[in-house]
Amino acid sequence: MKKTSEHCFVICPPGVERLCARELESLGIHVLAQETGGLSFDGNLQQLYRANLWLRSANRILVRLGTLQARDFPSLYRKASQLPWGKFLRSSAQLEVQVSAHHSRLNHSGRIAETLLAACDRALGSGTDNAAATNPQQLFVRFEQDQCTLSIDSSGERLHRRGYRHCPSQAPLRENLAAACLLQLGWDGKVPFMDAFCGSGTLVIEAALLASRRAPGLQRPFAFMGWPGYRAGLWQVLCDEARQQQIVPVVTLYAGDLDAPSLEQAQANAARAGVADWINWQQGDFTTLLPTESEGLWLSNPPYGLRLERASHLPALLSRLRQHQQARLPGWQAIVLLPRQLLAKQRPRLAFRHGGLAVGLYPFSALP
Repeated sequence: MKKTSEHCFVICPPGVERLCARELESLGIHVLAQETGGLSFDGNLQQLYRANLWLRSANRILVRLGTLQARDFPSLYRKASQLPWGKFLRSSAQLEVQVSAHHSRLNHSGRIAETLLAACDRALGSGTDNAAATNPQQLFVRFEQDQCTLSIDSSGERLHRRGYRHCPSQAPLRENLAAACLLQLGWDGKVPFMDAFCGSGTLVIEAALLASRRAPGLQRPFAFMGWPGYRAGLWQVLCDEARQQQIVPVVTLYAGDLDAPSLEQAQANAARAGVADWINWQQGDFTTLLPTESEGLWLSNPPYGLRLERASHLPALLSRLRQHQQARLPGWQAIVLLPRQLLAKQRPRLAFRHGGLAVGLYPFSALP
């Protein structure tokens, strides 16, 4: 019987696995297993395409090429040559191999990669090119206890690269982490949103995409488009369906920043995303950004650590934030993203790593 589904693994930032699983389930994709940094599912091409198109919190989606046991390089070459490389690679494909090897007799990543490239050449009947390329196909290889798992990347560039952010400001929050924050807080575009430290605009742009029901992958290419079995018609149908679901946000989105160049970058990024006209922009201190609505979500990633000229500025800033929210925006849910070491005794609403730091979402009420 012809195989109609593939075993897939979604890589996501550690800490957001539950959110990513919820996204998959909302797409009608059943999650088989969940582990730190990822989750697996079995799906057909339509489900694979749909997941790449719609997942907001994921990094990339891998498709299992095969699993084999090997304790020497001749065995690795022989067994790998029998894998179905032709399902995912053309004979002219440029292939980039990333190897992770632990607790195995074969642990030289360079030689493992060379052996697998040779096996791929044999299977395809001609030489693949592993030279530097703009958009090479990527093979992820994991050796553990002499078991080799090979997976083809279906996404290409990481999924957080939506295609709109060309000019990031300092310490930008990745798009999928910004989306994860919104998903964790349950914001669905039914109440206003504000970011008074918008930087390159990632949080407010992701909020606009969510409020407009815009699929995050509509403006970018994917690695699966280079596969021999790529179904362009199916992809077009899924994109058309996604566009038909789009709406104009029914609430106001606010964004501000003290730094004028950063605000200009945010506006340019929002324009590329097609959401700039839905956002009220204001340059100035956070105290000058005053929504007219009595309730909403204020979510900000304020400057901290390396983003401050002197880290000693942070306690005073946090105190001002809390006082301003209590006095001027008491009906707003106010959440801030901060390094966890600053609020070690508080439990964050969501925790992950950003810019090399362990960070978390905290309500303004938890601020010192």
